[in-house]
Amino acid sequence: MQQPALDLWRRAVFVGWDGVLARSRFWPSILDDDAHPLHVSLQARLAELLADDARLAEWLTGRRGADDVVAGLGVEPVGRYTTSYLRGQLDRDHRTTPVNVRLLRALRAVRDRAFVVVAADGSDSFAQGFRRLAARRGRWRETRAETLAAWATCCDELLCSSEIGTLTAEDPAAFFGPYLHASGLAFADALLIDGRADQCAAFRALGGTAIRWELDDPLDPLTEAMQAWVSG
Repeated sequence: MQQPALDLWRRAVFVGWDGVLARSRFWPSILDDDAHPLHVSLQARLAELLADDARLAEWLTGRRGADDVVAGLGVEPVGRYTTSYLRGQLDRDHRTTPVNVRLLRALRAVRDRAFVVVAADGSDSFAQGFRRLAARRGRWRETRAETLAAWATCCDELLCSSEIGTLTAEDPAAFFGPYLHASGLAFADALLIDGRADQCAAFRALGGTAIRWELDDPLDPLTEAMQAWVSG
């Protein structure tokens, strides 16, 4: 984790990933394409993984890596669409993950007054892919593209469960605390935007401010509340 520029900002806005910034979680190129040879099999096997909380948590907290998880899915190969292809496509698809551009624009509007930090229950492959995209040099330019590759540089940092070793709702103090401490901030200086009620409640219990918001919710009330909090 990079040491933030302490003399620039005195607040932090954490924003959730799945269902908040991201419109898709895994393999959008396959799961959004009904004609893909692996669509049916991957959809079924991934549903089994997502329904198994213990197995999924192993991946999302870094106790199992993507190579092991993909190999264990049991997706039946079809011609050249093998397990190796599926593993590589997991990485490639991070570039094209659909993102919530309207929310990202609203977050860009407060970056002159607060750090904007993505808070994700994410896999090792996601964290690596996000960081590669965010590390690209050059000045960001407005774009019509609605993918992570186009927008990753718009955020200041990523906090990811697979790197921290705990899920966001499992131990919010351990998940958010180190970043706040490194920034010279406290939970009272932080705002969380997330779709989970339990996560928002846990964040408030630590002294932070939280707004529950999901992809299909109206954006204007969130933008107004965020601007008011940053200005206040």
